[in-house]
Amino acid sequence: MSAGFLALLDDVATIMSKAAAGLDDVATMAGVGARGASAVVIDDIPVNAQAVTEFEIDAKREVPIVRAIERGSLINKSIAIPLAMVVNSFAPFLLTPILALGGAYLGFEGAEKVIHAVRAKLGKHHEDKENGDTTVAKTQEEFETQLVKGAIRTDLVMSIEIVFIALASINDLMPDAHWGMMLITLIIIGYLITKIIYGLVLGLLRLDDLALHLTVTAKENRAGAYKKRLAVWIIRLSPPLMKTMSVVGAAAMLFISGELLSKQFTFISDAVHHITPEFISGPFHFLAYSVVGLTVGAVLIGTMKLAQRAMKDPMPGGG
Repeated sequence: MSAGFLALLDDVATIMSKAAAGLDDVATMAGVGARGASAVVIDDIPVNAQAVTEFEIDAKREVPIVRAIERGSLINKSIAIPLAMVVNSFAPFLLTPILALGGAYLGFEGAEKVIHAVRAKLGKHHEDKENGDTTVAKTQEEFETQLVKGAIRTDLVMSIEIVFIALASINDLMPDAHWGMMLITLIIIGYLITKIIYGLVLGLLRLDDLALHLTVTAKENRAGAYKKRLAVWIIRLSPPLMKTMSVVGAAAMLFISGELLSKQFTFISDAVHHITPEFISGPFHFLAYSVVGLTVGAVLIGTMKLAQRAMKDPMPGGG
């Protein structure tokens, strides 16, 4: 029994080592997805919290909120992994549409962030609040609940995409791998990614605490002066770093969206490769796929707005 279990662990380690060595899709997409998921949370906590509603998150509530989202992310993985295994075993033809739908959703999320940022720059965010159909929280507790639920919803899509991409890549490398080994491998990947994502988030959110600790423990000597100077730099760095992570998150969503859609609809990737200059292929690919994601997301947002308007406006000639 123990020998068989050790052999199974050895097989899992083999898959993991091959994944680390050769799964370019998993490394690239999971890495970008991790940055995107982190920025989804950071975008709402706490930099832009006041801009969303009248409430501002207390610094003491930031860590519990992120922990709640992390627990939700682990639950999302526990949904995504069995779903991926069932689809892979009984309906592999669904892999393509699932990845395409996920790509479209990420394009929608990324485009929404871009549009929101542009409208905020133009001073039209109040108009968005009046015309939007989102429920505005009336209490701090309701606001935190909405924040956690929204982040977990977006994380669910990220989780499904990462798990399905990892599964597809494992299938490419080891098509005859035992389902048990694949399951354990996906669990390890999902757990590690979740811990890395929200460990990064918590680390960024605790920068202010680090600055305070440096200031309090600084002595009246040269080393203490350096500590205080470092604390000042950390405090100055924190807001632009948070904002940068939010921008990176939106860019990651759009890039993942465009790349996923291009893999499901090859005419997109063919067009991108056809117009790509060889000497800047990397940056151009990122830009081109991001534009694809932004375009798809903008179309979906426009379609949704038109549908909402059609539902609100009475039919001509109606009673």
